[in-house]
Amino acid sequence: MLPVHERLAELFTLSRRRQLTAAEETEQQQCLQINATYCYEMARLQNEFLLAEQTADLQWHQDICAQMFELRVTGRVSKRPK
Repeated sequence: MLPVHERLAELFTLSRRRQLTAAEETEQQQCLQINATYCYEMARLQNEFLLAEQTADLQWHQDICAQMFELRVTGRVSKRPK
């Protein structure tokens, strides 16, 4: 779990108790945008992971695993080799 997910949960909990301030609402929207990007990237990597498995491309499979780990830890994937 990334810090942005913890903050999103915190903002959600606060919103259940009281109205969020304008700054908190802005922060919540930013967290949601980051989360959507994270989910998109993870889904893309999972699809590529399956393709690498199905084509028995071990090097690609290892690269995808490394990228998935990087995404889980940092929230970003560095540029992929072409």
